[in-house]
Amino acid sequence: MAGPPVEVHIPQSVVDAAPTPWDLSTPASAVRSYLAWVSYADRIGQSDVATPTMSANEEVRVDSYIQFYLEKSRLIDQHLASITFGHASTGTTNTLVPTKEDWTYNYLSVAEGNALVGGPYTASYDVTYTVVRQGDGSWVVDQVTAKAIGTVK
Repeated sequence: MAGPPVEVHIPQSVVDAAPTPWDLSTPASAVRSYLAWVSYADRIGQSDVATPTMSANEEVRVDSYIQFYLEKSRLIDQHLASITFGHASTGTTNTLVPTKEDWTYNYLSVAEGNALVGGPYTASYDVTYTVVRQGDGSWVVDQVTAKAIGTVK
């Protein structure tokens, strides 16, 4: 992870609450795994735990967001409330997976106890995931294009 070191205190129960192992067998399952693991990475402030679900291109973007939160001495605790998948469009080198998503989230302090510093909030998005097939046949998220519906804090 890039950026200056930040001391982050995470309760062991949060660390132990890792998502189920990723399923990269289809574009849709790769998107679901990506969302679960990026949410976990955001909560613990460590982007590397989610890297198996994404390309190197997307890893840079996710790491930048986590670094941004850490520089503000906060973490984001986000939960996917609902997701609806649209019709995937398969190309020669990738698949576009459209979704409509509703999220709930809080901002928490990186200090011991992870005090609430913002929220709870809700957000809705129209999202298109560009998912690419790897040499081993698995799928990973390569790019995310999200359009917020309403205000995001």
